[in-house]
Amino acid sequence: MTNKTSVSYKLSLALIGASCVLSSAAIAEEIHQPHTAQAGETWVLIDELSDEFATRDMDKWNFKPESFGVWTWDDKNAVVEDGILKLSAVHEEHTRKFWDGCNKKPVDDFPLYFKSGMAKSKATGVYGYYEAKMKGADLHPGVSPAFWLYSAFDRTLKEDGDVQYSEIDVVELQQESDDVFHSDHNLHNVIVENGKPKWMRPKPFAETNQNIHKLDFDPREEFAIYAVNVTPEDITWYVNGEQVGYKKNLYWHRDMNVALSLGMRGDQFTRWDCNQFYPVDLQGETGLPTTMEVEYIRAWKLADK
Repeated sequence: MTNKTSVSYKLSLALIGASCVLSSAAIAEEIHQPHTAQAGETWVLIDELSDEFATRDMDKWNFKPESFGVWTWDDKNAVVEDGILKLSAVHEEHTRKFWDGCNKKPVDDFPLYFKSGMAKSKATGVYGYYEAKMKGADLHPGVSPAFWLYSAFDRTLKEDGDVQYSEIDVVELQQESDDVFHSDHNLHNVIVENGKPKWMRPKPFAETNQNIHKLDFDPREEFAIYAVNVTPEDITWYVNGEQVGYKKNLYWHRDMNVALSLGMRGDQFTRWDCNQFYPVDLQGETGLPTTMEVEYIRAWKLADK
């Protein structure tokens, strides 16, 4: 090969390599944008709240966070396999400290019957666009695959109008026992009113806190992209890029952790009493274990103009 030919050959390889790099960068940029990004907008990926689940990233996620339901979060129930985060619910008798709302006191060794999987971000966020591609669990009714944001409680806030707690449910699937296509995209908060904390939940405060949607696919069978855009003024929900809910942002301005979780639902596993769920020990066949799957979670913030 002559020097001229060699130079030409090397130049061709360099151009091909550069083309591949540019193509990869273009593909990456195309992927890492919200589905609703408009022309002229620049969105920046928030890495600490995003994961493609190539590995089980202990730096980003707490897989054994504080338990607050009638089941216990256990890191054994959150695994990553083949690029998929799998969160599973199992029937496993155990005891732990549990708030007994009816008797208004904590009980140290309260009997519980279920453990499940959760990934809670170590970082927090507020305003931005959050989405996850996920598939529901095969068991229905009985569990609710969820993607949500929630703050810590701050009970030192005691002035009327203070928000002690805020929660944005990007999606809760499979909560309705008789309708697997029902999806919830709701808001929860605790506000100080007349000097006392007041829970605002979706059903009694539907105008400000509730969004209900009917899916046109079976969430147990298909992966779908569930998303929310949070701004200081409003909150908008999406499924596969289609808007499915909207509310004014009245109370949701606190720093919130991002969570993916598989909670227990249904009369066979839980009962509602004294403004909280209590466990039900199901005798016989439970249908457990069951698993939800997450392909990715991504969060962006709109770049300053």
